[in-house]
Amino acid sequence: MSETPPLPSYGELLSLVGELRSELAQVRAELTAARAEIAELKAENAGLRAENAELKRRLGMNSKNSSKPPSSHGRAKPTSLRKPSERGPGT
Repeated sequence: MSETPPLPSYGELLSLVGELRSELAQVRAELTAARAEIAELKAENAGLRAENAELKRRLGMNSKNSSKPPSSHGRAKPTSLRKPSERGPGT
């Protein structure tokens, strides 16, 4: 059979408790910082989602569903059906 390791002394236990308290304080500080960063990122994400929705709404607008006149619809101007003359100008 294997032997059980000896129990730590009172001094060793006190030292271990001190180390664990220090580590716990560090982990709590990191957790607080992480929570603050998460809250900041959530707020930024909400703002970006709202901006994205507004841009999508504006992108879907045309003269039929906005206050813009049809002339600003962005259509290409019709090209002339006339063929260009072979003569130069003034001849």
